[in-house]
Amino acid sequence: MTSKRSSEVALHALPDWLALAAAFIFVSLAAYRIQLPGLYYDELAFVNAAQGGADNTFIHIRLGSVPFLIFPYMGALKAWIYAPVFRFFGVSALTIRLPAILLAAVTLLIFFQTLRAKLGAVWATIAVWIMAVDPVNLFPSRLDWGPTVLTHFFQAAIFALWFSYRDKPSQWKIVLIFICAGLGFFDRFNFIWLLSAFGIGICLCYPRSLQNLWVSTPRFTRWVAIILALLALGIMLYLILPLLLNVPHPSRAHTTNLQVKWHGLLSTLSGQAVASFIFGDARGIISYVPFWLIVLDGFLALACLFLPMSNALARENRKNGLFCFLIGFLIFVQIVITPQAGGPHHYSMIFPWPLLALAFLGKSVYTEFATKNFRHLGGVLLGSAAVCIFVVNVHNSAEYLSHFAANPHYTAQWSPEIYSLSHYVNEHGFQAESIICVDWGLHTQLQALAPKKLQRRIHDYWGTFQTLSQKDKESPTAALNYIFPEGKSLAVTFAPSKEAFPDTRRNFLAALATRPEFKSRLVKDFWFGGEKIYEVYEIVRAPPGT
Repeated sequence: MTSKRSSEVALHALPDWLALAAAFIFVSLAAYRIQLPGLYYDELAFVNAAQGGADNTFIHIRLGSVPFLIFPYMGALKAWIYAPVFRFFGVSALTIRLPAILLAAVTLLIFFQTLRAKLGAVWATIAVWIMAVDPVNLFPSRLDWGPTVLTHFFQAAIFALWFSYRDKPSQWKIVLIFICAGLGFFDRFNFIWLLSAFGIGICLCYPRSLQNLWVSTPRFTRWVAIILALLALGIMLYLILPLLLNVPHPSRAHTTNLQVKWHGLLSTLSGQAVASFIFGDARGIISYVPFWLIVLDGFLALACLFLPMSNALARENRKNGLFCFLIGFLIFVQIVITPQAGGPHHYSMIFPWPLLALAFLGKSVYTEFATKNFRHLGGVLLGSAAVCIFVVNVHNSAEYLSHFAANPHYTAQWSPEIYSLSHYVNEHGFQAESIICVDWGLHTQLQALAPKKLQRRIHDYWGTFQTLSQKDKESPTAALNYIFPEGKSLAVTFAPSKEAFPDTRRNFLAALATRPEFKSRLVKDFWFGGEKIYEVYEIVRAPPGT
């Protein structure tokens, strides 16, 4: 009797161990050669605020001395979380990337517990293993340049709390949902895509739960909730609407073309977009699975809508599946109509809604037909789809990770040679009056990796150099006199053909060549994988009259 009970306990605990194993595999894959690729501009945007803000670089608003907004569209939540990490362990690829990876693993476990409660241990285990090796989960979680990790965490928390509330209603769960919603929006304002999709989905799929929530809430609490909701909506609109009139990222303008954004979605979900972004090469990545996953979701959704279901559990899973499908669809629609949206970090917000929709809708159909002698056929079809997705995810993730072991080529902004450049600047920077970053992106990287005493000497003038040739004859001299103080300075730029903005390097060299009071020479260049990536120039400005 005791042995039978022990075996039952072990069997019940097996899915938990499998979920933990999936999380461990995820962490292991995401942390493989964690220093690669090199720390990127957007990946480091929060570091200055997390260190207290040596200057106002990437600090849009402060509350007293505390950074509050990193950008006009992004709060300092991530900076606050990382502040103690950097204080005790310093700034490095490990301290930047590992916490994000671990938080993403926690997100996986949240999804597992929710799916286990709704779909059962087998379906939840299959889903979490697919998510653990999914390139759209692995790649951005490792780099988190969007950022996306906190977005997915709050998304999973809201998802879990809502389903928990429907099973066992309690007011504190609703309060926590609103707290997670507020934190998610503060982290980055386009979290409003999820919140609006979530709200519409609840109204359409769970009107009875919404009605019960309203009836069970005291009248005073209702009015307070309405006032707070309207106030929050007003603040969101006040913050968001001005941003829609401007493209916040200086390096590109996005488009509202539906075909372009559909391709962007599929390439992001397959891992192609991230691989191309980092390595300039996405060959070897299988791209068709996200398309067929969405098509399969669509067919299952139509089947569930028009198929009469007598099984109560099947109807519940149908409702949940349509809810997940609707959220993914509405987020994509909002990305399409938002002119500034279109990067992989935007499309990754749609993860894992297509997979969740497949799990719920597939379980709904399977449950309904299990009573009609179609159990084995349904199991084979859905199992084959799950195996196909899992195998392709493993292939794409392995193809991506293989670059870190064998491929020395990275796009210049992601080059691992940034560590060598930073070491050189940190070693020689104190001998110079100023360190000037000539091209886009370098300042953020070098400042984040520099000791605090050196950070104030590192200056970003890529915008000035980009337009230097457009100024009149006197203006370039005045600009150079302002940028380069008397004495020795160091100027850092990308090598030819590696520039983010080619005009910056060209104008920088041309301006110095025509002004004899500035003596310049190339003192160091940096190579990686047989390619020259960076150049460091020494500029000496002679005092007047010498």
